[in-house]
Parts: sequence; structure tokens; C-alpha cells
Amino acid sequence: MSNPNILVICSDQHHPLMTGYRGHPHVKTPNLDALASEGTCFTRAYCNSPVCTPSRMSFITGKYTHQIDSWFIGCPLDPEESTWARRLHEAGIPSTMLGKMDFCGDYQDGGFTEHRIIERRAAFQPYPRGTPMDSRLNGYIRPDKRKHLEHAGIRENIVTDGHHGHDDRFGFYDHDRIVTGWAVDYLKRKGQKAERKPWALYVGLLYPHWPFTVPEKYFNLYDPDNLDMPHDASFPNDRLHPQLKHFQNALDLGDVSEETMRKTIAAYYGMITAMDDMIGRIVAELKAQGLYDDTYIVYMSDHGESLGEHGLFYKQCSYEGSVGVPLIVKGPGLPAGRRIDHPVTLVDLYPTVMEMAGLATEADRPGRSWLPLIQGREHERPDYAFSEYHGNFLKQSWYMLTDGDYKYTYYVFDRPSLFHVKEDPLEMNDLAGDARYASVLERFERRLRDIVDPEAADLRSKKDLGLIGKDGTDYTLTMSVTELERRIKLGEFPNEPGFPVWR
Repeated sequence: MSNPNILVICSDQHHPLMTGYRGHPHVKTPNLDALASEGTCFTRAYCNSPVCTPSRMSFITGKYTHQIDSWFIGCPLDPEESTWARRLHEAGIPSTMLGKMDFCGDYQDGGFTEHRIIERRAAFQPYPRGTPMDSRLNGYIRPDKRKHLEHAGIRENIVTDGHHGHDDRFGFYDHDRIVTGWAVDYLKRKGQKAERKPWALYVGLLYPHWPFTVPEKYFNLYDPDNLDMPHDASFPNDRLHPQLKHFQNALDLGDVSEETMRKTIAAYYGMITAMDDMIGRIVAELKAQGLYDDTYIVYMSDHGESLGEHGLFYKQCSYEGSVGVPLIVKGPGLPAGRRIDHPVTLVDLYPTVMEMAGLATEADRPGRSWLPLIQGREHERPDYAFSEYHGNFLKQSWYMLTDGDYKYTYYVFDRPSLFHVKEDPLEMNDLAGDARYASVLERFERRLRDIVDPEAADLRSKKDLGLIGKDGTDYTLTMSVTELERRIKLGEFPNEPGFPVWR
């Protein structure tokens, strides 16, 4: 087949090591394991910003988030920006989006030929913001994050329409059940067509994203009392970088009991297995329709989940569990059972899809196709992976580079961090304060500044999020949430929602 089909399955918040094919001692993922055995898995894959919208806008456009100003959830993408979905559509390859992609505001199709969405993401109104985004100010606390842990466990045994996913009673099981059904129906239609022309399908699942609730049969697969506890799970954790201490405080985690931790972990493992079952349904339908051998399949997640590691939950930070992602690529002509340790990022999805479709990638895309790596061909690929973050819970933007044996994170207005991830894979020993590594820090900062001006991008993000005053004051350095509330009451700032709300 000269132009195979393309299937991209993206889960949400899947820790990169929590699969059977990566050797996890507990998590059951037979369908992903089978896909990995028939394709290639990447052990050092990273998202380009560990939160939903920026990560997805990056991999759909093939650009870093600072190139498209996708700073955070609620920051809309420019509709004129090219996406691989639009490129395929314009080339005569119909592209379909089913489920979550997280475009913000009125622009929801992203260039896809057709799309179906359950959970729509709002954009900030107005945007750029006129009121500082409170979640990056001193003293901010979001209490619902702790409640998600306290309510973790078995979801209510009720069928919903999938619109109530953030409710701790239900989670996102019904969303994914419905989207999986859409995907199976789509493949049935494709299999029944007499003339088989190439197509592209994106399936956006929401598991294993919080709330940590899952049907009873999946929760019961994992006995909370017989699970390994996460490393460095201290609440609070005095060993954290100052910016991450602020992050931990903003999550209002307090003292998380071992019982709560174990119950949350069991639910999260169950969510992964439930998601794996849905992927199994999709792959089985590909095979039933005779499409499997002629289809490229990519499995990935938009970011990871800390799940108690370092005393943190959720994403947003540059630890491996948060910024790393699982990545499998299988397809016609690709080798089976390969494992690649070279660092890659999701920005590479754009040129990979272009190569799969026989199309050229624009020169302004920083990524490189994964196919030469998989096929053992010569390639022009950087030896580093880059990620960045400009969103909630952390006061300052950060930029991560992983290169060779080291991982470096640059925090605006704060000290960097440096880990020797080969010798210290759990990232327990921050080397940034050791004078012996001064030259390593200097090398990383030079490379970072070849990619982006970190202060300039940070300033643009803060201006768009209302965090820079008319006189140039940086409110992340000078303002507390209490002060912001006082000034809103005085009418100095409009009372804009701190988080975008769909209307």
C-alpha cells in the first residue's frame, strides 16, 4: 500500500513507566504490550509542556509552545497556524478527530476534515487577560486537588453521557467508552468501503486523567495493600526545588496518609487497564476490518502523572513522571520489538505524520520524524529533548533540556536544577549547587538560549496571563492572592474567572 492509513491514539496523563512493556511490576496493559511487541517503543519520550492544552497544541502544530503562545489551558490557538490534520485534509487524505484534543474557544476543529467532541475547552474571556491569573501568585491554594485523592476509588455504577468527567463520582470512564465506540464505528465504515483510500484518525481518550475513579472490576485488579509506594513521597517535601515547594503547597496536599496514597494508586492503575481495554477494542476492529497491516499506529499520552513521587501529584513539573510520556509506533514496513533510548518529544509527531503520508514538512517546524530512528536510517536529529511550562501552580516559567546523562531545568528568577538521570534515575540528588558541575550548567544554558530566550518568552506569557502590570511590575514577584482579591473588590482589576469556563 503506497499510502497507509494513520491512527493516533492519545491518552491523558499516563505515567511513562506504568505499562507492562516497560516492566512495571503491577500495571496490566496487555494490549499496549502487544502493540509494543509488534512495533517500537521509546524509553525517553517527553511532552513539550506538561499540561493538556499546550502539549496538544504543540504536537498538532509541530511547534514549541513558545512559538505558538500556547501558554496554558484557555490560551486559544491561532486558526491560521498549520496543523498536520489540515495538511492531510488539503492533500486529499481525510482526517478525523474523535474525543479530546483541547482546542480552546470557538476554534474547535483544528483543520480536521471532521470532528466529534464531548468535552469542549473554553478560552479565557477576555484574552489576553486583564486580571492576573491567580494560580501563579503567592499564597494560591486549590483545595479540590486534595479532594481528588480523598475521593479516589470505585466510581458510581451509573451510565452517563460523558459530560460529567471532572465529577469525582464518575471520572472519565463514560467519555472514553463513548469515544471508543465512535472509533470502532468509524473503522467499521472504513472496512466496508469497496475502494480503500488512505485516511487518518485521531482518538483522544481522557483516562487515566483525574478524578481517580474507575469501575469496580478495574479497581479490584489492584489490592491497595500490595502495591509499591512511590519514591520520595514526603508531604511536605523539604528537598524540593523552591518553585516545586510552592507547587506542592498550591495543591493543598498537606499530610497524605498511606491509606489515601494506596487507594489513589490502585484507582490510577485500574484506569490505565480500563484505557488499555478500550485500545484493545480499537485494535481488534482494525484487524476485523482487514486494516491492521496497512495502518500506522501511534500510541502516546499528552503528559505524565507524578502519582505521589517526590510528594507531588498531577503534572506541571519537569520530573520524569510528569514530563515523560509513553510512546509506541507500529506500522507497515517498521521493525517489530524495537526499543529506542534516544530522546524524542511529541513535537516530532507532525513531521512523522507528514512522512507517513508522503508529504514534506515545513522548514519552521523544530521536530524530526521518528521513522528514521525506527528504521535505523541516517537522521538529522538533535541529541536533546526540550520542554517548557508557563501555567498554573508554579510562580515562574521553567525550561527543561535532557541531553546525554543529564537533565537540566532552568527556572526564571530562580536557581536551576540538574540531575544525572543515568546514575540517579529517581532524580533524588540535585547537582546544581555543586561547583564541579558549573561547566555542565553553562553548556546547558547556552543550548537553551539557542532554542529560546527564556526571559522574553516568560515575559510574553505573563503579559498574556495578566501577570505584568502597566508599569512593568511582575505580579508573580510582588502580589499575593489576598492582595489580588482586595484589588478586585476595589475595582482595580475586573473580576475575571481564574480558569476558563465554557459558555
